[in-house]
Amino acid sequence: MDQLVLGSLDPAVFYEHTFVVGVDLGQSHDPTAICIVEKISGGRFQSYRDRIGIRYRPLYHVKHLERLPLDLAYPQQVAYVASLLRREPLSSAEPAVYVDYTGVGRPVFDIFQQERIPRVRGVAITGGQETTKTPAGWSVPKTQLVSLVQAKLHSGDLKVGKELKDAPALLRELQEFRVRFTTAGNATFGAREGAHDDLVLALALAVFGADQSEPVMSLPFRFPY
Repeated sequence: MDQLVLGSLDPAVFYEHTFVVGVDLGQSHDPTAICIVEKISGGRFQSYRDRIGIRYRPLYHVKHLERLPLDLAYPQQVAYVASLLRREPLSSAEPAVYVDYTGVGRPVFDIFQQERIPRVRGVAITGGQETTKTPAGWSVPKTQLVSLVQAKLHSGDLKVGKELKDAPALLRELQEFRVRFTTAGNATFGAREGAHDDLVLALALAVFGADQSEPVMSLPFRFPY
């Protein structure tokens, strides 16, 4: 199938809207950041008899972006994420939640599971080169996560609403990111000294999650008569 850019919403096209929540867990000096991304996928049949179709490249819209207060206890953070999931349209969409599983993230991930938050995935952010599946979810190099965000921004497939309160802070974090090379010649991404990268990583977790195959719970496609 040919791949085209998904432009303005066309009533003759069938669309699938999925939501993914990314949670980058902070510590005493770094806030926890939450990002909610809506992925819009679509396509249309050119020939219903031959089932020749066109698949449109998906769009990613950042619908929610925020930092939680410093020193907020992790159980309270988990409860807050759960409260977001109970709001529409998330309560109907049943989004997957991709949580930072690095360092303090492991015990916090357990709290997410204890609270029976559905479809929670743990992502261990590494300095390696390979993305691998794990019992909790995924192990992903930081370079891949950030590169994914940069690529979708440059292509225009990822949109961040200017009306979002923390959109300027996200932009600053993206500008502060630096590429460094190890003695082995491997590229690593990171914020400059003293800067934050929590919003970038929350966004990266959500975008990464949006690109993962999830079990099909329903078929939301509507075909024109």
